[in-house]
Amino acid sequence: MYGRYQIVTELGKGTMGTVYKARDPNLDLFVALKVLHKDRVDSENFVKRFLKEAKVLGRLDRANIVRVFNVEKDEENVYIAMELVEGKSLHDIMKKKKFSQEEIVKLGITIAKVLDYAHQMGVIHRDIKPSNILIRSDNFLKITDFGIAHIQDPEAQEKTQAGEILGTPAYMSPEQVQGMSIDGRSDLFSLGIILYELCTGTRPFKGKNISAIFHDILHGKPAAIKKVNPSIRAGLSQIIMKCLKNKPEDRYQSGRQLADALKGCLIDQQSETVVIPAQGSQRNIKSIVSYALAIFLTVTLLGVLWYYLYPPTNGVKPTPTTLQTPIPPPPPVFTSLKVDSSPSGAQVFIDGMFKGNTPLRMELPVGKHEVRLTTPDYYDWEAQVKLMADKETPLNVRLISAN
Repeated sequence: MYGRYQIVTELGKGTMGTVYKARDPNLDLFVALKVLHKDRVDSENFVKRFLKEAKVLGRLDRANIVRVFNVEKDEENVYIAMELVEGKSLHDIMKKKKFSQEEIVKLGITIAKVLDYAHQMGVIHRDIKPSNILIRSDNFLKITDFGIAHIQDPEAQEKTQAGEILGTPAYMSPEQVQGMSIDGRSDLFSLGIILYELCTGTRPFKGKNISAIFHDILHGKPAAIKKVNPSIRAGLSQIIMKCLKNKPEDRYQSGRQLADALKGCLIDQQSETVVIPAQGSQRNIKSIVSYALAIFLTVTLLGVLWYYLYPPTNGVKPTPTTLQTPIPPPPPVFTSLKVDSSPSGAQVFIDGMFKGNTPLRMELPVGKHEVRLTTPDYYDWEAQVKLMADKETPLNVRLISAN
């Protein structure tokens, strides 16, 4: 037992402590009890850092972050009681399951939003990795282990000592490896490594030992995702590769920016072929049939009149079917296409022809059309859109920044 907590089983060990499943008799519920390692208790610096975990989690009030119930310190032990998440880590799930691109994008959006919230609260996780991302049986995601999180304080000196590196080597940012001060963009780099691994089945930075991994993180250039897995969409590949830029200023500047870019991937995927069900289609079919029948009767009547007005002179009477009277094609049916974009003002090309700038509404013939949007400093967006009759087709496109 630790204090009032009754230990049930060990859940796992980390660099700072051991996590147990324990029962809290006062609250009558099971908790995850994290106990600082004995060799850490003698270090005042580590004890303070461990206790800060409780304060950090106490400030974060979001469903996707594990809750903290209590923190205690006695003469021998320091421990924190946290919400017990019944589920599996992303680390374990990745070993058995191949994620679809849609699943990867949605997971990335969720984590980016959670990190954006934490960063706005002045909290950097510092150790984003698959084992710290828990997935419940209902597929609800929770991020755990803010134990080495750093609370931003402009007036405080950097607490990390020279040569002391916090985090997990394979998922560290270049600034972490160098022991520099970091901000939320470091967490986004680590998230980029996770998304790269989900897409390709391999990590972008490799090495046989920590030194080799660190060298690759600082100086290596990971292979483009499209080259490792050609089935991954170009847009998703570009977003993840931007997360892995060596310089923080070259990455997304916030979790919100990253989440918005990933949402654009979902929009692109859904808009690749836009099919709008037609309303009143039976009425249109009847109109076309009636029109064709009228043309047929007209041609037949003209043939009969020609036969009697201009009889043959060679004794051979031509039949009406030998007359080469051309049948005019039916007139094209037009429908409306409304195009909007974020940012607005993008140039719109339909079947290779410039039509104007967004927001834009135009009349086009029913059928398939190639639509392309382009604007400076953003990647071009291109898709095939199928227009149906009697219904305006809305097309809302979120362009992805190229910077």
